[in-house]
Amino acid sequence: MDTLSFEVVNRVGWIRLARPEKHNPFDAELRADLMAVLEQVRQDPEIRVLVLAGTPGAFCAGGNLQVLHEHLDSGPHYWQQRIKTGLRFIQDMLNLGRPVIAAVDGPAMGAGFALALCADMVVATPRARFCMAYLRLGLVPDLGALYLLPRAVGLQRAKELMFSTRDIDAEEARQLGLVMEVHESEALEERVRQIAESLTHAAPIALALTKAALNASLDADQQTLFTLEAASQAAAFAAPEPRVAIEAMLAKKAPPFRGFPKVRT
Repeated sequence: MDTLSFEVVNRVGWIRLARPEKHNPFDAELRADLMAVLEQVRQDPEIRVLVLAGTPGAFCAGGNLQVLHEHLDSGPHYWQQRIKTGLRFIQDMLNLGRPVIAAVDGPAMGAGFALALCADMVVATPRARFCMAYLRLGLVPDLGALYLLPRAVGLQRAKELMFSTRDIDAEEARQLGLVMEVHESEALEERVRQIAESLTHAAPIALALTKAALNASLDADQQTLFTLEAASQAAAFAAPEPRVAIEAMLAKKAPPFRGFPKVRT
């Protein structure tokens, strides 16, 4: 693939964007390659966690301006279909039954910001910057940003970030809840690896069910979510992992999954 590389190490799939000379633009080629990787992950139960990383100093610069310029006169139908295709990819990312971690070491602009919002957790470096830059181009936020950002930071702050198009640094992003942890660039991949590999020991069915229920939680009413909780727990108990974990704890042994490792200082 020209736009990214993909490898699996210790049951963790690592996607690394691969066009640093262009700041890893999000275009049709990258979208197609990402969708192909997601299909590979869905078909391989041995891949327990997915990591999405940019390149040193760059995550994703958003849309390819040259390509956008070439299609300025393409008309509403073209743009509607293009955006719908992007949204199908976003749905695939959000509904992937594996944890997704974004490792951000540089700017995540426009669609790049939206791409980071698709991750279940974001780990960043001080070089990370996030910007909803769409209005600078006279455009509406897309790639799911209108849905994802208000749920991450609240409606008023989402409006402020989209209307102002200002950059936010990694520390402000952490304070807003967009970033889980901030680490120096040289420590980023090791910390993401620690988190990802620890999650490979979690019960995969329970983890997928928990992710799906949490994704539904902000849109579902109380009774719907309670019903989903009951059905999900019944499905989890039907899997072999609860027996292994409960019997280990009764025998005063460590269960297979004990959470994330502590941050090393």
